[in-house]
Amino acid sequence: MKRLFFLIFLFIVPSKISFSQEVKKPIDNKYLFNPYADAQKALNDALMAAQKAHRHVLVVVGGDWSFWSRKMYGHLTRNHQYYNNYELVFINFSPVNKNETILNQLHVPKDQGYPILIVLDENGNPLLTTDTDDLKLNPRAYDDDLLATFTEKWLTYKSNDKK
Repeated sequence: MKRLFFLIFLFIVPSKISFSQEVKKPIDNKYLFNPYADAQKALNDALMAAQKAHRHVLVVVGGDWSFWSRKMYGHLTRNHQYYNNYELVFINFSPVNKNETILNQLHVPKDQGYPILIVLDENGNPLLTTDTDDLKLNPRAYDDDLLATFTEKWLTYKSNDKK
């Protein structure tokens, strides 16, 4: 009897376990600054959306390797006051993909720290390229008020405005 119970257990329980397992979908984007993304396409898509919505584009150049890049990503995607006012583009810069072509096209300086913020008007004209040192509250965090002031200020600039 014990043997029969054991055989039934061996055949029934594993089959139920195997049918009850959920198939997990692979993570679509495990990167914040995806080194495998087509940065040129992302920028072109953002510019098309910006033209339709009459918004500026905020390009953030950085990488998952950078503490400050990850912090900036969190601030911009967590706080809707920033996200709703700009078309956001996150461009990777890392040993895996330096995105040299698009970064040269955007005139990104190679001697600045990361992340680098680039504000483009709806037509793709550059309004500002800067690092984020002036937006830091302390050695571990960005200041929400400084970031809000920054995004509000550049939101209204046009390519022919004086800075």
